[in-house]
Amino acid sequence: MGIDPEIGKRAVAREAAGLVAAGMRVGLGTGTTAAHFIDALAARVRAEALDIACVATSEQTAAQAEALGLRLAPFDAALDLAVDGADEIEFGTLRLIKGAGGALLREKLVAQSARRFIVIADRRKLVSRLGTRARLPVEIVQHGAERTCARLAELGLAPALRIAAGTRFITDGGHHIADCTLPADIAPEALDSGLRTIAGVVETGFFLSGCAAAIIGDEHGAIRNFDGDPVSSAGLAPVAAMLRRLDLPKPVAPPRLAVMGVSASGKSTIGLLLADALGVPFCDGDDLHPQANRAKMHAGKQLDDEDRMPWLHRIAMRLAEWRRTGTGGVIVSSLLTRRYRDLVRGGAGPFTLVHLDGSRELLAARIAARRGHFMPASLLDSQLATLEPPAADEDPIVMNIDAPPFSIVRRIVAELARRQGG
Repeated sequence: MGIDPEIGKRAVAREAAGLVAAGMRVGLGTGTTAAHFIDALAARVRAEALDIACVATSEQTAAQAEALGLRLAPFDAALDLAVDGADEIEFGTLRLIKGAGGALLREKLVAQSARRFIVIADRRKLVSRLGTRARLPVEIVQHGAERTCARLAELGLAPALRIAAGTRFITDGGHHIADCTLPADIAPEALDSGLRTIAGVVETGFFLSGCAAAIIGDEHGAIRNFDGDPVSSAGLAPVAAMLRRLDLPKPVAPPRLAVMGVSASGKSTIGLLLADALGVPFCDGDDLHPQANRAKMHAGKQLDDEDRMPWLHRIAMRLAEWRRTGTGGVIVSSLLTRRYRDLVRGGAGPFTLVHLDGSRELLAARIAARRGHFMPASLLDSQLATLEPPAADEDPIVMNIDAPPFSIVRRIVAELARRQGG
């Protein structure tokens, strides 16, 4: 029996509805996931007597909102929050394709007018590249639609005018939709700019900026793509203090590090000490796993690609945020396969990979000695079988875990300084 995506949609809808506060002006999206949000929001309004005003992105959405008792307001002022679905969310970024429901123009107007624009979706909408699963909707004027499509075809987009009920689809704004296929080598920003030079194009389904966060749902619940709480390094204070006293040579620029290795390789310990020594933020990638993944691993079951995709997305988001802010940072995560590491790089940009390597005997002994971790020793062999050590072109820093943490961190910091000329 297949997984029902509606479970994830309802979960993220409830999560997003919880972001609405009394007195807000809220933008309501269009589509199946947005419809669940409207249901959840209306339930909150009824239960809590919330005084909010709503702006709809389509006639369909307006009809649903009114039927549920939500108060619709004129679209004449900024919005506090807009919540909508997405057809695709690019892995590791918040770049989107929207418009499968034909409301992309009004959706973009509402999104750009909101102080905070949140996307809700089930995890099937996560893709490594925009255009992987969804076609790009392009809203065009009816007059000369065939000629406009010919211009789109010249860009290699293979446009097809959308048909509904046996006739050409017409948007709420009175336009047609041309659904386009995106070649793999097209840069979304460049294409979006190019499309806007064609006179018949009204709007595109690219939402390449302005999204504050995505809430991704699965069959077990919602996964919020916001930053988690930092992990305390108090227990490592003595070692950290010794490292600070050494006054190690620092890299010229704050580095972005991903510390990888199988379970019990010491990622968290080394990562915490590295972050302290370098004066940068720390994140334990295990904390970014949804509860469903933790439960699955605790039960001795392997995670599959579908389980890991939202988790890897969150790792890429954290690294990308450190890149934008220039703070640098250290994140620890297994990242066992080259594909996973490349997915994270695609969303986060370049970072330095630190691989903690060790023998099976040492790793098994460490797992047997620890308590309270959700990764049982029975999965060690499967992790070692899955592990693809970083290749030379990934330019990794490889450390053997036989050495004490104090020594490993010293060597990593020295290597970072050497690479940056520090």
